[in-house]
Amino acid sequence: MACLRSSSTIASSGFFAFRNMSLFFFFALISFSEGQTVPAVYVFGDSLVDVGNNNYIKDSLLKANYPYNGIDYPGGKPTGRFCNGKNAADFIAEKVGLPTSPPYLSDTSDVFLKGVSFASGGSGLFNTTGQGFLRKTLSLAQQVDYFTALHDRLVKQLGPAAAQQRLSKSLFLVVIGSNDAFAYFESLNNRKVMKVTPDQYVDQMISILQGLLKQIHSLGARKFVVVGLGSLGCCPGQRHDTGNEQCNQDINSLAIKYNQGLASMLAGLKSVLNDFSYSLFDTYTVLLDIIDNAATYGFTEAKAACCGFGKLNADVFCTPLAVYCSNRTDHVFWDKVHPTQATDKIMVDTIYSGSQPYVSPINVKQLVAL
Repeated sequence: MACLRSSSTIASSGFFAFRNMSLFFFFALISFSEGQTVPAVYVFGDSLVDVGNNNYIKDSLLKANYPYNGIDYPGGKPTGRFCNGKNAADFIAEKVGLPTSPPYLSDTSDVFLKGVSFASGGSGLFNTTGQGFLRKTLSLAQQVDYFTALHDRLVKQLGPAAAQQRLSKSLFLVVIGSNDAFAYFESLNNRKVMKVTPDQYVDQMISILQGLLKQIHSLGARKFVVVGLGSLGCCPGQRHDTGNEQCNQDINSLAIKYNQGLASMLAGLKSVLNDFSYSLFDTYTVLLDIIDNAATYGFTEAKAACCGFGKLNADVFCTPLAVYCSNRTDHVFWDKVHPTQATDKIMVDTIYSGSQPYVSPINVKQLVAL
């Protein structure tokens, strides 16, 4: 609501507005020149790194803003993370000394200068993944469209040169593909006729990701942290559906094919794109090792979910009607699909300072130093 002011008041307010804006631009420009090597973290992906975007999507049930999610997060309340506490996006931000990148849909004004999360639970590489009745999510293509809009805001606010400098030093975390893999086999289980083989499906996934990474790079991104598919067939939900509590080797096979294609595609991009650098995390091998050698990592339960009910606590996802384990640090998995905070921390520790073959060609710590 507008109000009338005297000319002297207007002049005074204009001076202070100019001074405050000048100070804002000044601090924005120097914020990463004095010891801060990573000015921002931009997050793209699915529920493994969603920090609350889905809270703002109307008419969608793909949300985690209810108990018992967040029970171990600071404050003990659900935030929209599909986890008992912090997820991989939180831990990556901590590693580089930044606050967690806020959800893009929360419209957090100028906080975006330190990064934004576009990640959305249920999303995938295919625009159709995660979509349906009362199921809405942000596909990776939509997330990249939002980043394009944000890029334009940065250029307008900082100027082309400063915006490019900032983006070139920032990290771009990409965690996507799991829901596409699940969707392929859900279609088969529903006796739908798939028009493509698993190999063809993986090729399509890789092709879509390649195009979107090129688009992000064209807007100034230079440092990518890319997370491969985990051993999806060994999560509680898949063990539950096999009937014998063993891993689903069909979906594991697809994950392996995807990871191989992902590694080849990223190497190809580095050979043709100027200043394209990346850290690729072998989630499959690391997660499988945690599952197979749970005690070594401090876990006592690697098959069943902590939160849920029924066989392996995997009949349903974590809801207020579910039961949950008293010590979440004992469990590899929080619900039928998602890892616990404890598991996420181990994996981020590995991608940040680990070595080949678990992270290649360099780890995130080395990527930051470039």
